[in-house]
Amino acid sequence: MTDYSIYVAHFKAFLAGQSKSDYTVKQYSLDSAQFVKYVQEQQHEEITAEVIQAYRQWLQLHHTSIQSVNRKLASLKKFIHFLQARDIVPMLADELFSPIPLEKKELPILSAMQMRQALHVWLTSYETAEQEEIRWMALRNYTIMHVIATLGLKSSEVVRMKWSHIHSDFIRILSKRSYRDLPIKQALLDVLQFYKDETIKQFPIAKEVDEIWLGLGNKLGEQITVKTVERLFAYVSQQVGFSVTTTNVRYTVIQKDIDNEQQQTVEDLYEKYGYARKGVLQERATRMEKSE
Repeated sequence: MTDYSIYVAHFKAFLAGQSKSDYTVKQYSLDSAQFVKYVQEQQHEEITAEVIQAYRQWLQLHHTSIQSVNRKLASLKKFIHFLQARDIVPMLADELFSPIPLEKKELPILSAMQMRQALHVWLTSYETAEQEEIRWMALRNYTIMHVIATLGLKSSEVVRMKWSHIHSDFIRILSKRSYRDLPIKQALLDVLQFYKDETIKQFPIAKEVDEIWLGLGNKLGEQITVKTVERLFAYVSQQVGFSVTTTNVRYTVIQKDIDNEQQQTVEDLYEKYGYARKGVLQERATRMEKSE
């Protein structure tokens, strides 16, 4: 029986010589060592197509993450190619290392009742809070959720919002590398103006900053982070008993627009929601339809 373990160190040196990142070298080496250990434990004489197929099945039994399995198969393919180039193993079909198709989950959509329940949580907190700071924080969190439920924004887009980006008929939304201008209705402008007025009353320093969403305590006057948005949604989920996230609120807004697509083209929609490619939105739409 061939001792393939001696080739793992050679493979590691080969990867390093190709200027692969330290992480890639480490991960590929570990994955290759795991495969060699499997071959030894199963007492296979040689590496054959049958051994690779059996190892694929073994990976799927021992790893719940398809992404992890596919990464290990990619590492194995590189390792086998390394051995083939040195006539250590016979030529094997690349199809043996093909990734396992990912099962696409249905995208979560909230019902109209669930959306109302979610929005009502922070509104109720605002109406019942006795301390002014807590009352203001509840108003801020409600306004954030209201903006997301109206415009279908991502958390990262929300935290980048500034007062100077809001105009009488549109709002500029910044993404990582670009921006898009969305029409804004008077009802949302009124909500934002009320929040702004209350913020200035509570914290006069707010007059001096352009950021819309401010922190409390030692973060007063500083822009909140995506983590803050995630926490406010986590609190809502606890209160209503079902998952409420920026993502499923955003998808709910998108679904409503897709249902009314006769008024807008797909091109309009993917630009509106900041998708880089039309195909991504179409794929999301297909998965959302399965959720209904």
